[in-house]
Amino acid sequence: MSQNQASKAEKTTVRIRDTGVSAADILRLIAEGYAYDQILRANPKLNMGDIMAAADLARQVIEAMTDEHDEIEIHHSISFAFSKGKIIALEKLREEFPRAYLEWSDREDQALADMFHKGAKINDIARRHQRQPGAIHTRLMRLGLIRKQPK
Repeated sequence: MSQNQASKAEKTTVRIRDTGVSAADILRLIAEGYAYDQILRANPKLNMGDIMAAADLARQVIEAMTDEHDEIEIHHSISFAFSKGKIIALEKLREEFPRAYLEWSDREDQALADMFHKGAKINDIARRHQRQPGAIHTRLMRLGLIRKQPK
């Protein structure tokens, strides 16, 4: 691809039919971990064919920019978690809860139990452990300190 073609490609917005949604928007949502059905619910004008067309366009662009001897390695990976019915990027979740979805140590379990027995509130325990309040409830249940998650 020439410099001129690359410059033009950077400026071009590829819209999906009359939806007002760009192919880049769809690919961005997929990269952020949204499932196809979530994308379709959020954008009722889209259909599954539109998502496949955006993916196919990305494939075509990659093929046009490379030849059969080129090799591209992807070194960045994104970890995902399922929270409140939504797939989310752990990197984003960990901005607020740095220890989200990390394994619990025996030492952390003991500190959790100690705080709970001293009457600390769930939100305070969550802040101290840098985890979501729901994770604290779940861990307290697994440790046998509470029977079910409070409403």
